[in-house]
Amino acid sequence: MNKQYLDLIKANLPNKIYDNISNVELFYKGFHNYTFKAQYKKRDVQLRIPLNKVNVKHNIENIILENFASTIYYKNGVLIRKWFDGQTLEKVSINDQIQTNILNKVKTIHQIQIDLPELDLFYYGKGTKKYQKLVNKYLDSSKYKTSHLDLNLKNILVNDKNEVEIIDFEWSRKTHPGFDALSLIKNVGLNKDIVCKHLDITKEVYEDFYFITSEFQKMGYRKTYSKFVIDEDTKQLTSGYTNQSFVKNDLFIQVKKKNGFNHLTKLEKFNKLSCVIPVIFEDEKLIIRKFINNNEIDFSQLTNKNKIVKAIKELHLSKIKVPNNKIYDRLKLYLEICPNKEFLNRIGKDLINKILVNSKTLKNEVVSHNDPNTQNIILTNNQEIKLIDFEYVSMNSKYFDLAYIASEHDLNDEEEKQFLTIYSNNIDFNEYYRVKVICNFYGILWSLSYNPDFEFNWLEKNIYKYKKYLN
Repeated sequence: MNKQYLDLIKANLPNKIYDNISNVELFYKGFHNYTFKAQYKKRDVQLRIPLNKVNVKHNIENIILENFASTIYYKNGVLIRKWFDGQTLEKVSINDQIQTNILNKVKTIHQIQIDLPELDLFYYGKGTKKYQKLVNKYLDSSKYKTSHLDLNLKNILVNDKNEVEIIDFEWSRKTHPGFDALSLIKNVGLNKDIVCKHLDITKEVYEDFYFITSEFQKMGYRKTYSKFVIDEDTKQLTSGYTNQSFVKNDLFIQVKKKNGFNHLTKLEKFNKLSCVIPVIFEDEKLIIRKFINNNEIDFSQLTNKNKIVKAIKELHLSKIKVPNNKIYDRLKLYLEICPNKEFLNRIGKDLINKILVNSKTLKNEVVSHNDPNTQNIILTNNQEIKLIDFEYVSMNSKYFDLAYIASEHDLNDEEEKQFLTIYSNNIDFNEYYRVKVICNFYGILWSLSYNPDFEFNWLEKNIYKYKKYLN
């Protein structure tokens, strides 16, 4: 064990407790605490030491933990409790039994009858007028429950028997159960309808607390975490051409690099779509959301194709206001800076000009992602498909995203038609193939502008194959 950690533990425990601690291993370092796995009197325990970065009233957590038989020692945020031999939810595929057990455990917490202060929803600021109105709507404390208030993937453990343990009660207060319900839906990814039914949350309460929790969280991140600092706990991701992306604890943090075509729409507009991972905080420089593990997607499976199409279609049919597409302008720019002159010579000026003319007439008919590559389509542990990186979203042809995905996976004719008919039984194939030429040319130029060594033969062949469909 690192001497620095041992010194930290010794400084935070009474000698009679510390002398019985052994076999210490760092398990996790979060924003607020170090969590160690250790032995206390030869029994496996969780040992948690606060980082003292955030003002947490530990006396409140003490009141909660006194109700749990698993608590061995607690003082000023330093916790020793019986070890629960499980994994955090980030490493677990949530099945129906786990979901039910989580909800039962949360309901048990809600039923704890203890004297706690009420949650101050104006702690981070007054917020908007709508926020103030909704908060004031739920001032009836007779409906308040003992609430966790920080339910997320790292605070819920599951063992191999699907048994559940909830940890870290630093933020617990009395408040409306709608707060925990929305945390389970938004942070944990549980089924909305099942959560609302189990915790007696009406449609009206769901809508109200969706807004309340989003605004509260946004104000909290603006005040507490918006000054992003790269430190030893920050891991930079290598994927993506334009932005810098990092993972810090359970957060995905993206540093924007604007180029005139991206980041034209606030991503919180998309938060209510089931196909997205909600944005927690966004300003001119940063985007912060929960980090979700991406499982490998087997595109040959029909169920996965159905899920991807469902996600794309939900986005397409949304009524979110976004700018019209700028595919023509982007093609003009990428042509000017294209490093691969041999490719441009192969395509030829006549075909290039024809593609440019056709790109001007792309229909602005749906809300289009415009970059649904394999890195931007995530399969969660719950086997749900989520779309990420909406920085280039705009109105566009409904066929642009579909052509992009079909080309990315190099589908043969039969596979492509099967994929398209999942989306609609009324595909205009002439228009689809026209858009596919534009999409493939665009994809090649865009990729070459960032990576001159980009391999694109499988995309180039589509340009020649379908060029006859250009007007």
